[in-house]
Amino acid sequence: MERRLLTLLAETPVHAGGPESLAAVDLPIQREAATGLPVIWGQSLKGALRQAWRDAGLDGEVAAFGSRPPRRAEPTEDGSAEDGAAEAAGGGEAGGALTKGAISVGDAQLLLFPAATFRQVFGWVSTPLLLSRLARKLRLLGADPGAAFAVRLTGGYGLGTPEWAGPQVIGPFFQNVHTDAQAGTIGTALAQLVCPDGLAFDFTRQKIAADLLLVEDSTMTGLARMGTDVVARVQLEEESKTVAHGPFYSEHLPAETVLAALLAGAGEHLDRLATLLDGQPIQLGGDATIGKGVLWCRVHSPASSAAAIEPAAAAAPIPAADEAVPAERLPTTTPLAAPRPAAASPPANRPTPASIPGRKRG
Repeated sequence: MERRLLTLLAETPVHAGGPESLAAVDLPIQREAATGLPVIWGQSLKGALRQAWRDAGLDGEVAAFGSRPPRRAEPTEDGSAEDGAAEAAGGGEAGGALTKGAISVGDAQLLLFPAATFRQVFGWVSTPLLLSRLARKLRLLGADPGAAFAVRLTGGYGLGTPEWAGPQVIGPFFQNVHTDAQAGTIGTALAQLVCPDGLAFDFTRQKIAADLLLVEDSTMTGLARMGTDVVARVQLEEESKTVAHGPFYSEHLPAETVLAALLAGAGEHLDRLATLLDGQPIQLGGDATIGKGVLWCRVHSPASSAAAIEPAAAAAPIPAADEAVPAERLPTTTPLAAPRPAAASPPANRPTPASIPGRKRG
């Protein structure tokens, strides 16, 4: 069995729908149960890859991805199933037998999250957890990253390139950013893994390398909760154009989000998929008719992954927290929202309703 690394760069907001509504959001995105971080489940990603294969007119769809999901047989007027129910149960294949696909598709986990900043409009944010996951994927791929993505952060500070030194606004947080040379080399490696070749991506490639910020995992949890796009929509009556349903609220991963997944299976099918996808867009998730769900793909072999991360793998690891952080660092990540003032206590001699003569309670 061979493996490939698939990276996805969101060109537009992406809605990979979760299983149930969440608070005021009727249609939330998929999230990990333990961390609360956004994710695109393997079954959703596999469906998008299958559709891209089908749209390209390639043969061997069933061999690559397996039988299509079984369809429920339509009942007839007498309540019995229609003729051809066996074909429906078999995903459209004669005899009703299901075929296992040669390609296994893993979850697309978050790698870089865009956050609004005061300088350079926005930056990409990652964490020790997300970088360690990437390192593990690379190890499974056979491209050993060494200590390239080994980062430890404690004390509520962040790491960035020299231009980001000092207090910075990152999304809803105010954070002190310390600089380290490896932040730039990590950004360069990630840019090579994420951005397709060509002049159209030169700006993005340079910006990822220059505007990468590394923060604690707890900070990312807040960013990923408050930094998604939540859009109110309504459904109109066709003739009168009045509101028939709604408003309802749907959540989207913001444009410029980066995710990474592992593909595994037979080398022949993985090579065909890589030729189809590498440097090309796919459409995934809901709201496709209003332009949502477009992602740029990169598919890396062990050799191309090793070449992309070579500068970072050769760099020295980031120093331990107690060596790297200046003495004047902020003790914690501070939200921008000001705390509410405490309610003032009434004066001691102020009468209460119960003490006023003739005043009834209630």
